[in-house]
Amino acid sequence: MEQVEISQRLNLSRLLALIGLLLLLGSYFGGTLFEYRDPVTGELEFDEENLSFQPYPFLIEMDEAEEIDTAPELVEHLGETLYAYFPSGWWSYLIGYQTMPVWRVSLEAPNYPKESYPDGINVFFTLTDFRGRVVEMNVINHYIGMDPMDLGAFDVRRMVPFVYFVFSLFILVFLFYGGPGWWLLGLIPALIPWYYLGFYSYWLYWFGHNLHEYGAFKVKPFMPTVLGDGKVAQFTTHSYPIAGFYVLIGVFLLLGLAVLVKRRALREKEQAGF
Repeated sequence: MEQVEISQRLNLSRLLALIGLLLLLGSYFGGTLFEYRDPVTGELEFDEENLSFQPYPFLIEMDEAEEIDTAPELVEHLGETLYAYFPSGWWSYLIGYQTMPVWRVSLEAPNYPKESYPDGINVFFTLTDFRGRVVEMNVINHYIGMDPMDLGAFDVRRMVPFVYFVFSLFILVFLFYGGPGWWLLGLIPALIPWYYLGFYSYWLYWFGHNLHEYGAFKVKPFMPTVLGDGKVAQFTTHSYPIAGFYVLIGVFLLLGLAVLVKRRALREKEQAGF
């Protein structure tokens, strides 16, 4: 009877981990499920083209991309060449162009009246790029001497497809492996929402503490709002998680629970001498 209960717990752990894996993959492939339409015009704000999606060059279909020289002041951070590349079809899913948005930042300012911009200027942060009114947000940031958003976690965003591949392998091995360090196979991918939040917070700090003299509004170095509402000069900001982040929280809870259930089952198995 005890052996049956242990087996049931191990199977439960596997089930929880599999659901966690499905959610993880959903956050990577599920971007097309998300739409945000401008409340006034009805246009898809998520579809604005910008240069924030910059996969490694060997992943780019060069016949569908346009090379663009990087602005001299950004070469140090972004390299000499950027690509206007907006993939479609199955390849766009594979290289991370369709990841779900995980965070939303909106900005209100006197020159953006509520009648025309009831939700302010919206930017949606995915795992690999930025969507929404990114160009407009960069113009606004320029007024306070802030670098363009494209710099944010540039190298980290490029690595996301490979990170997801490794995390998925970890979870698959976790299903059947019970040797030394087995729990790391579940815990490392489980922490993905907190990895994101850590990088997001760091880059907000970096942007707020690396201001340039060219800004029309002179502000002291500051920490932009990570979560909640904030104010800089005459601009009001709102920063909150959205769909993709809650999916990642689901991954964290499911994998964390899978680790705990398996830990109990393996302890009972060891004590029973099976």
